[in-house]
Amino acid sequence: MFFRRRSRSARNEPDPHFPGMTVKEAEQLRSALRTRVAESGGSLRIDGLHGIIDHSRHGRVTLNLENLVRDVAHSQHPKAATTLTRSFLDAMLNANRVAGLDTAELYAGLRMRIAPIRGLVTEEADIIHSATVHRFTDDTAVTLVLDTATSIQTMPLDRLRRIDELDTLIRAARTNLHRELLDAHIITHQHPGSEAHPGARFRSFESENYYIASTPIFLEEMLQRWAPDLDLSRGVLFAMPTRHILLARDVTTGEDLLEGLGRMAPVAAHIAADGAHAVSPLLHLFHDGEVETLSTFDDTARELKILPTPYLLELISEK
Repeated sequence: MFFRRRSRSARNEPDPHFPGMTVKEAEQLRSALRTRVAESGGSLRIDGLHGIIDHSRHGRVTLNLENLVRDVAHSQHPKAATTLTRSFLDAMLNANRVAGLDTAELYAGLRMRIAPIRGLVTEEADIIHSATVHRFTDDTAVTLVLDTATSIQTMPLDRLRRIDELDTLIRAARTNLHRELLDAHIITHQHPGSEAHPGARFRSFESENYYIASTPIFLEEMLQRWAPDLDLSRGVLFAMPTRHILLARDVTTGEDLLEGLGRMAPVAAHIAADGAHAVSPLLHLFHDGEVETLSTFDDTARELKILPTPYLLELISEK
């Protein structure tokens, strides 16, 4: 068996994700991060300048690595990666960090977030379940997270109950998410159908904001702001395939609606399957204040099924 080693010259090239570091230096820092997290009893996934820790005691913690990367890159100390990583992670995984927050800081940091509940390993599923306020779609749930300057931590409801009234904290998290969405910089794209299939159209809303996939909690209000010409009278077809993307389309009738379903469902599945930070590969309907899931997707077989509700079937039958 043969193994291909990265050439020495390639290891000295700039790393594409960690600014100011060579590939070799970045690999050393990533290794130090994974080692330290493993020593503490957790696991770490790194995606660009973000890390996601799943930990038995601290739950799920999302890390912003930008400052750590900058500090290590600028340090002249030969053990900077190890020493700075240790202090950074110890601060992030301090079990008393939440309890140490004053009430104002806790209320300001809480957010609602829509999170996936399928395709998770047991540890991930347990963490999401512990923070779940309620199910949202067939494959997602509304959870609570604590958003600070350095990390976003999934918050078990039992831990929050020991701090304050849970209903009050949930209302604060909802209010904070609402403010996040109002303040988010949104890039809107219209994706038209073809001449032969004009109904195969939809819109996408993209942002660097961490909570765009949670927009469906306030779907009608946000669409009225971001796409005021969109007709919401019959409901909305929507998808949140990744953390930073929302897809939406008006509910119409006849062939136009059928073409819309046939376009949006595979697009959502493709983006979720191939993109980073997947949330849901499925298509959903919002109508009369209720959310229903309209598709299923087998990622292994890449098999997609669209299952319109009786309400949509009735509209499709209209000429």
